[in-house]
Amino acid sequence: MSKLAWAPLTEGSGTIVGPDGQVLARYDWRRANHPYFDEVRALTHAGVLTNHAPHDHRWHHGLWWSWKFVNDVLFWEDHPEYGGNRIGLGRSIVTDHAVSEINGTVVIHEQLAWQAVSTGEKLLHEERHIVGAVDQTEPDRWLLDWDQTWTAEVPVLFESTPWPATSWGGYGGLNYRPARSMAAGETILGAGLDGASALHGARSPWASYTGLVDGAETDEPRLPARGGVALLQHPGNPRYPDPVYSFSADDGFGFLSTAPLMHEPLSLDVSEAMRIRTRVVVLGEPTDENALAAAHHSFVEDQQTQPSPL
Repeated sequence: MSKLAWAPLTEGSGTIVGPDGQVLARYDWRRANHPYFDEVRALTHAGVLTNHAPHDHRWHHGLWWSWKFVNDVLFWEDHPEYGGNRIGLGRSIVTDHAVSEINGTVVIHEQLAWQAVSTGEKLLHEERHIVGAVDQTEPDRWLLDWDQTWTAEVPVLFESTPWPATSWGGYGGLNYRPARSMAAGETILGAGLDGASALHGARSPWASYTGLVDGAETDEPRLPARGGVALLQHPGNPRYPDPVYSFSADDGFGFLSTAPLMHEPLSLDVSEAMRIRTRVVVLGEPTDENALAAAHHSFVEDQQTQPSPL
């Protein structure tokens, strides 16, 4: 069985290492307003699939989860001068972090406090469990299974910037910012949907973004390397399937995310909990709708046979 491993870096960061000793991703839980994966690579080549802190949106951090507004506290942007700030900035702060290697997988387990910066008020407690593993059904792919449960510390209202009233609104969820090279050969797919405009705002159990990749070290001009990410939603999620937020590089830059709040806000009472599970499939070659539908089916089957880590 192909195995992954964990290599600590500086305090607050580490890397997921592949079967051949290659770095597949860097995970950082201290530097930004949210923990994030950057320098994400496929198993099949060395090309980087993520863009970290790009010049146009420096609060985009490769692959990360963020809500937009919780009780009018802004959790998305890093900086008060951006994003239509309402009553102040928020941060998802990792209060406890542990990593273990279990049967060839890397398991990241964290506790997070979602709190307002100015007052320190804690709005949400999150228990986060991320499992990195080689896909045993498709060994040229690897996976990041996100299992997140938020518990309300006070009555909370989750909101996004309204969409379609605001053309670019609706975002907030598990987000993927592709490397800029992937604008070439860009392919954005959903269940029965092809292209960013068709997928944007639609409810789809899965979505993918792929394109051409620089620095792969395996390609040549007639056969360039490709790669990307697929986001697969679990049927047990509260609003399954959630809408998808998709943005084409033709309109400025590529972007893909789940978007639970795109059509309507969501609320929790005190002590009420909400669990969301999402599988990230890291792709190193072209794929199609049938393969992605099969990957989604495998995700659902895997989750049914595995006990909850929470």
